[in-house]
Amino acid sequence: MFPKMKSAIFLFAGIITIAASIYWSFRIPTYYSLWPRLGLENIATAINPNDPALQFTIGNYYFGQGAYDVTRAKRYFQATITLDERYPLAHYQLSRIYFIQGNLNRALKEIDRELELYPDFKRSYYIRGLTYGYRKELAKAASDFEEFLKWKPESWAGHNDLAWIYFQMGEYEKVLQTVEEGLQYSPANVWLLNSQGVALLNLGRKDEARLAFEQALPIAMGMTATDWGRAYPGNNPGIYPKGLTSMQESIKKNLELLEP
Repeated sequence: MFPKMKSAIFLFAGIITIAASIYWSFRIPTYYSLWPRLGLENIATAINPNDPALQFTIGNYYFGQGAYDVTRAKRYFQATITLDERYPLAHYQLSRIYFIQGNLNRALKEIDRELELYPDFKRSYYIRGLTYGYRKELAKAASDFEEFLKWKPESWAGHNDLAWIYFQMGEYEKVLQTVEEGLQYSPANVWLLNSQGVALLNLGRKDEARLAFEQALPIAMGMTATDWGRAYPGNNPGIYPKGLTSMQESIKKNLELLEP
């Protein structure tokens, strides 16, 4: 056999081997981690067109677990549900995205479906509480946050958001009680301390309010944008610096209200 023909055969065999390797790699779930590094998500989904787990994995990747692109994440979560309407957490993740995008009606529809399918997944109550809160359905929001806190009483965010609902209701004593319950678990939490100060201020207890704000301010000033962002998973990291600055300025303004 001629040398050139031998080389061509070996090259062709090598190409076939590499192609087969890629094919079988993307057929095996353990190798799902390859696609983000290689940038081959289209190949992975083409080889596994009927695999909801792969679609869900890619959706999570684009929803802050590697990159942040909610348009892509939403597309993959929707594809997951198309393949398996009962896939665990798919409706939950899709609800979070719709909430972030301001589509509260669709967010509520998705989280209701998640709760219908998986009533024991109590985090759904937190997302639904937020959704009801922004829809100004305050009694429903309070009920969902209370349900969430029965399951996770140590959640500072659950206490803070329930306090936010009570504040909108004008129930300042309930705001204070809820925040102080949260502070038992997280005594140096800046969000809870600020909420405590706001509740005390509205109750006319100005000296105590000042102490709460004075405790909160140095904690807030020592935070990084990343620290702030950890409290808001699923949001665009690009807003973290602005969010942190806004919180710091809010505490400063609250203190200014108490100046003699």
